[in-house]
Amino acid sequence: MAELSSEKSVQPAEAPKPSVVDELFELAATRNLDTMLRKALGMVVRIVGAEAGSILVQTQSTHRVRSGAFRQEALNRIEYWEAVISRRLQDAVLIIPGATTLPTSISKLAGSQLALVNVPLLQDTKVIGSLSLVLSPGQELAEPQQNLLTRIAKGMGQMASLVSDLELAQQRLNQMSLFYQVGQALVTTFDINKLLSDTMQLAADVIDAGAASLMLIDEEREELVFEVSHGSRSKMLRQQRIPLDEGIAGWVARNGYPVIVNDARTDPRFSHRVDVRTGFLTQSIAAVPLKIKGRIIGVLEVLNKYSGAGFNQEDVRLMSSIAAQAAIALENARLYQQVRQERDHIIKAQEDVRRELARKLHDGPVQLLSAISMSLDHLERLNEVKPEAVHNEINALRNLVRQATRDARNVLFELRPIILETQGLVAALEEYVNQLRSSESFDIHFKTIEEVGYDAKVAGTIFSIAQEAINNIKRHANARNVWLLLEPKNNRFIVTVRDDGEGFDVEKIEASYDRRGSFGLINMRERAQLIEAELHIQSRQDAPNRGTSIQLILPAPPVVPAKPKV
Repeated sequence: MAELSSEKSVQPAEAPKPSVVDELFELAATRNLDTMLRKALGMVVRIVGAEAGSILVQTQSTHRVRSGAFRQEALNRIEYWEAVISRRLQDAVLIIPGATTLPTSISKLAGSQLALVNVPLLQDTKVIGSLSLVLSPGQELAEPQQNLLTRIAKGMGQMASLVSDLELAQQRLNQMSLFYQVGQALVTTFDINKLLSDTMQLAADVIDAGAASLMLIDEEREELVFEVSHGSRSKMLRQQRIPLDEGIAGWVARNGYPVIVNDARTDPRFSHRVDVRTGFLTQSIAAVPLKIKGRIIGVLEVLNKYSGAGFNQEDVRLMSSIAAQAAIALENARLYQQVRQERDHIIKAQEDVRRELARKLHDGPVQLLSAISMSLDHLERLNEVKPEAVHNEINALRNLVRQATRDARNVLFELRPIILETQGLVAALEEYVNQLRSSESFDIHFKTIEEVGYDAKVAGTIFSIAQEAINNIKRHANARNVWLLLEPKNNRFIVTVRDDGEGFDVEKIEASYDRRGSFGLINMRERAQLIEAELHIQSRQDAPNRGTSIQLILPAPPVVPAKPKV
């Protein structure tokens, strides 16, 4: 008798399928809305036994998820439903107040045994989307299944709203991190190109765009210049130019309003020129103006949103904040560059003053002191051999000393006219004119007025500009006559320095200043700006009106109070 084996073959136990509760807990732990909707839809299709299903959720953006194999007639009907629901949600807020069970729509397709089920998705009582299912021919939903479906739909709506809010909170956190990084860069670096390049990269990453560009307006040529770009064609875009009247960016620069275009090829403002040059394929665009003190200086543009939903108002809000940061960075860089230029000008002016002082001391007092020293030696020898001639030599020596004293005082006066601080602008100019008359070959004509009430800073600047103008005449004009005129006129004060010298080409001279060793005209213009004055320079090289006129125009000074009579 054959022995019966007491051992039974043991089959490996199948892993238990996750329960609906387990799946719901997994959904609640999901932090990505599209992932959560895909898992939830798959669960519902499986539980109901549907052929296919579709979810539409409209929160900060529109999300559509589908599962299963759709028959074309069913897909057409669901797409129509979702389009209608999406438009209604964009136009108004839909409320289902106090709903304990959701309104469920079940309809048959004409000419088909397919049944379509549609259930709204709610955030509390607010409709945020819909759930649509395709039932197989002959399939019916029993009442328990309908109740379970509506309960799942209510939970899906709440979870979708929660996950959407979490995504938005994470997006805002990323934005705050971006602003912090940009703000840190603003206070730690003046390398504007690196700063803007890093900002464009951060902007593209946070907005989830394929490329980002910052364009600045060239007002003289009426063009937009690609200053900084991030993306696959960024190197090719560097310093590319487009006319201000071309493209979506040009429209933003001209009109000063943000623009969202999620189908660039259908927008009549879109220009293909940059795409042709770079090989980049533009699909969607969002652009905002760059403003400094209310003036549009450029455009910030991002291209090709990676998510299928396209750019939205939240992206524009973020871009506007980035544009404001970039404008601050550009303004800071401009001011920093201006300060450096001012410093360089001051250093150059100081060098010019030192050279001029050295020249004047060498040509004037130093030469006279050398002559006095030699005269003293000659006088000593003359006293030994011819004492009766000493008297005449002493008179000549006395004249040399007087001339040296006068020249030294002139130098000191030009460096710091004390009379300007003690007696005012008009008195200082009168003294300056008297010195010029005693030392220069040209005739100077001075039209004076009563003393004006400018403070020491403004008076000193006016005096410096007049002095610089006359120094230029002395060095370059070969003039016979110089006129210095002071005129109060129409609530303005006008200082004119005019000569009948050789004249010069003003535009040519100013254009070549970076190659010249003198900054006289620039110094006068910058000093005029410091006291909010206008400086006009006119010059002619041809007779009969040959010569140069420099006119300084500034607001009329305060009234000088009359001095009390003693």
